[in-house]
Amino acid sequence: MKREHIEKIKGYYDSRGEYKKNSQYSCEQGIVYTKAGDNAHWLVIEQKGEIGAEVRQTDDTGRITARDTYGSVRNTVKCTGISRQKESGKGMVRFSPDEINLIYQFGGEGKRDTVDTLKSIEPRIADELTKRIVGRTIQKLSLLSENSSSELISSTKNRKLAERDSSIRNRLAKAGEHVRKSKIDRDKNRKNNIAL
Repeated sequence: MKREHIEKIKGYYDSRGEYKKNSQYSCEQGIVYTKAGDNAHWLVIEQKGEIGAEVRQTDDTGRITARDTYGSVRNTVKCTGISRQKESGKGMVRFSPDEINLIYQFGGEGKRDTVDTLKSIEPRIADELTKRIVGRTIQKLSLLSENSSSELISSTKNRKLAERDSSIRNRLAKAGEHVRKSKIDRDKNRKNNIAL
C-alpha cells in the first residue's frame, strides 16, 4: 500500500494528530503509532499484501479494541471491514457497510445519542430490510462501550468525509478535463472551418 494511503488511513483515527510514529516498534510489515508518554494506546497499520492493510487500536490496558481492514485501488482507499471489541471484553462486533452508513448518517455525540436517534427513526421506516438493518445497528452499538462507540462514530465520519471530498475532487477534475477537451475540439473545428 502506498505511503500516502497509510497516512490517509491514519488520519481517520487520529484527527487531532496525537499519534506519532514509533520507530522502535515499526517495521516493514507495519507502522506503530503511539501517543507521547503513553505506552498502552497504540494505533497499528499493518500491510496485508500489496494493496491491503489492517488497522488495530488498543485501549489503556493494551487490549485490541478495533480491527479494521482496508484495500487500495489506484488512488483510492476503501474500508473493507470494521470490528469493535464488545464492552464485556469478550469478542468483537463486526459491522456491515450498511450499518456503517447508518452510523455515519445518524451518529451523534456518542453511543446513547446515536442509539436514541436510530430508535426514533426505526418505527417510521416502511421497508422491512432497512428496518432490520437499523435494528441490527442498534443492537450492535448497544454491545459496545461508550468509548468504543465514540471512536467508531468519529473514525467513520472522518473516513466518510474524506471519501466524499476525494470523490468531489475527482468529479471536478473530470469535469474540468471534459471542458478543456471540448474547448480544444471547438477551437480545432473553428480552425478547420476557417481553412475551408
